[in-house]
Amino acid sequence: MGHDGQVTTTGPRTTGPILEDHRALLAAIVDATEQAVVSVDLDGVVTSWNRGAEDLYGWTAAEMVGRPYEVVLADGAASVSVIEEVVAGESVAGVEARRIRRDGSTVMVGETTAPVRDAGGAVIGVAMIARDITDRLGTEALLEHYRRELDIRNRHLERSNTDLEQFAYVASHDLSEPLRAVAGMVGLLARRYQGRLDADADEFIDFAVDGCERMRTMISDLLAYSRAGRAELAVGDVALADLVDQAVVALGAQVEEAGAVVDHAGLPTVRGDRTQLIRVVQNLLSNAVKFRRPGQPVRVEVSARRQDGDDGWRIEVADDGIGIEEQYRERIFRMFQRLHTSDQHPGSGIGLSITERIVAQHGGSIGVGTNDWGGSTFWFTLPDRSEAR
Repeated sequence: MGHDGQVTTTGPRTTGPILEDHRALLAAIVDATEQAVVSVDLDGVVTSWNRGAEDLYGWTAAEMVGRPYEVVLADGAASVSVIEEVVAGESVAGVEARRIRRDGSTVMVGETTAPVRDAGGAVIGVAMIARDITDRLGTEALLEHYRRELDIRNRHLERSNTDLEQFAYVASHDLSEPLRAVAGMVGLLARRYQGRLDADADEFIDFAVDGCERMRTMISDLLAYSRAGRAELAVGDVALADLVDQAVVALGAQVEEAGAVVDHAGLPTVRGDRTQLIRVVQNLLSNAVKFRRPGQPVRVEVSARRQDGDDGWRIEVADDGIGIEEQYRERIFRMFQRLHTSDQHPGSGIGLSITERIVAQHGGSIGVGTNDWGGSTFWFTLPDRSEAR
């Protein structure tokens, strides 16, 4: 076999036992290979047929040597065309073709074909090496079927998500007006009759006012959730340290009341939508401040590190608060899922859902674990090239 994939027959440069040994060794190697190795002359008559060919096609060497190779050609015209190219002196690799077995069944093969030359360089035949690729093609066909099915399901899911988002937006938007009317009337009752009726009436009015406020918060948060992830991201370079500083300022009263200390150092510049990422950081800092240990000032540390393979950043927000038990760590990212009553910790339970949605739109993921302080460490990832989804 020459350097260009051509098979060359050499003249009797070496005579005697050495040449015969070389020929015997080459024949043994060809016969032992699992791949089908076949050679034909210029008339297409089989001149050699190894054991791999016997296993692949079913005919023995005794049955095939001296017969036309075309008996195994299912797609004759294409195969003859390939052989003609080889006879013209070109090697042909990576051809996928259908061949006929002795029992009449067909087999798909991957075939490499090369000219056989004599010592003077003249083409005297064609050599073919083939392997059975039926299983591989069957697997590829099955994978293609699954890919098409998955694509259909993804399109259905996208439509369902769009419909649900639209429903959430319309429902929450349309609920706002009647709620304002109810809240207005309840507020009027509180201002006009609070303290003028009996204790039960005052309690009932307080319940109504509180219920209206909670409903207002839930509708507002539902609107925010439906909007999160809908608009196209304005991706640019964002300094994380600036985001943290702005979030602390925005949470001013909450941070001051909790005596919170927020540390950050060496934070990088990342890729993302600045407005959306501010919301992510603010939600995580607010969560850390809210779920603090009673009577203890809050310590929060924001850090970032490169992910394995330098594929973006992992940002962590660690606190020394009350922590989250492992069985609840996935639940807290679902809408309106709360681990505490509103009396213990106010809120609608949708902030982390919004945060997860924003991170997902940036192509990242989010999670939470326990740190050495006994508190929670929320983390989220951002790829280097965030693109809107």
